[in-house]
Amino acid sequence: MAFLTGDLVPLNRTEHGYAAIEGLAATMVQPYLIRLDGPVDTAQVRRVMRELVTAYPKLRAKLEPGWHRYHLRILPDDDIVDQLFDWAFRVETQVDLDDREQVEAWQRQLINEVLPLERGLGLRVRFAPHPQQPALLFGVPHILADGMTMVQLVRQILRGLNGQPLEPMPLEAPAMIGSIAPAHWWQWPRQLLRARRHKVAESRRLATLHIQQVPTRLGLHYSTTGLRLHEVSTGTTELRALARQSGVSLNTLLIAALAQTFLDQAPDDPQAAAVIRISVNLRRFYPPQAGHGPLWGNHVGAFLVIEQDAHKPWPDRLRSVDASIREGQARYERREMCWTYLWDELVPWLGRTLIGHIGVQLKRAQRFPVISCHATSLGDANAVNEPGARLRAVQLFGVVNSISPLPVLTEMNGRLFVPTAWQLSETTHAEMSDFLLRFDATLARLVQGADAQSHP
Repeated sequence: MAFLTGDLVPLNRTEHGYAAIEGLAATMVQPYLIRLDGPVDTAQVRRVMRELVTAYPKLRAKLEPGWHRYHLRILPDDDIVDQLFDWAFRVETQVDLDDREQVEAWQRQLINEVLPLERGLGLRVRFAPHPQQPALLFGVPHILADGMTMVQLVRQILRGLNGQPLEPMPLEAPAMIGSIAPAHWWQWPRQLLRARRHKVAESRRLATLHIQQVPTRLGLHYSTTGLRLHEVSTGTTELRALARQSGVSLNTLLIAALAQTFLDQAPDDPQAAAVIRISVNLRRFYPPQAGHGPLWGNHVGAFLVIEQDAHKPWPDRLRSVDASIREGQARYERREMCWTYLWDELVPWLGRTLIGHIGVQLKRAQRFPVISCHATSLGDANAVNEPGARLRAVQLFGVVNSISPLPVLTEMNGRLFVPTAWQLSETTHAEMSDFLLRFDATLARLVQGADAQSHP
């Protein structure tokens, strides 16, 4: 079990993994771009971002070796942090915020920036003034925050810009095993067996499939990360109506459309498959009696959605994807994910050097698991704006470095954004743009088909 000790914060299994691959596949930075609906003073932005470092202690943590493993040490909130913040904060006036390509290039700069975590202050801030819609771009390494924590940081920034005090984000460091452990000791054998049976059956199925991907040229080394800030041409009002009509969530509809877009690449191959990894927020699976708080940091799991048959009727596709998502989530509820995650709990004991070596060897042997993409969702990002706020976010583009293509499905003000990051050494910007346009066309076709059925 992990415990906070003074200013030392132990790493959970996921964070140990990030510490090991840090620098191998680039710094795992999450750059979030916020467009505001009105001008804001640069000095106020700087003050709020400095207050954020005080409110969330992990932002001023440094990665430090202990006797046997790495941990985070929280730096005192003093003049050293002030010096680091002076370096981290930058005002940039050369970016034309009305030019989507320039904005995309600006955000891509930050996703590829290296942050020396051993020095402390895992934060980079870029502010671009604008008379109507200024932009704030800030990046935090994944080792310090997952998507839910990043959204909370956005909320706090907007509170500060609206003159409200920032809420403290307390430190906690429970071992992640609590999110997958059976409730009673005597349930372990049964749940382990069920988890292993599922993993074996899934692995056997995957071995028989031709997994569809964007054009991918695997190499021996990583290079830089590509980025596309794609906006879907169909509005979320139409997409949500289609999802409601079909009896599924908007997120399920989007995952099904992603799967269909991949499968359309091989319509005549019966073994073709779309394999989409779905992120899971593990916070709700910790037992209530553990007494955890909001658990800011890294508490994310995942499961696979596997779809076949490009010609499957759309209602069947939706039912199939919906069933896969529900079953993936139910396995967490039933504590039937412990086989895989028990092995992952060994990561802290193996050490940063060995885990990093394994990562290098997997890349050189091209043995990382093959998937179509890793899709995650921020949901309706309008939730970052508090009711009655004077200054509001009108766009939010959040992405993260990834070794697999990673679209972040984000709804805001009736529009659907799909910012996507991937390894540029494997897939070109043109090839990823082509896939996102085909995904866009899939959604448009589905909405048009539903309209045609309702108005014959």
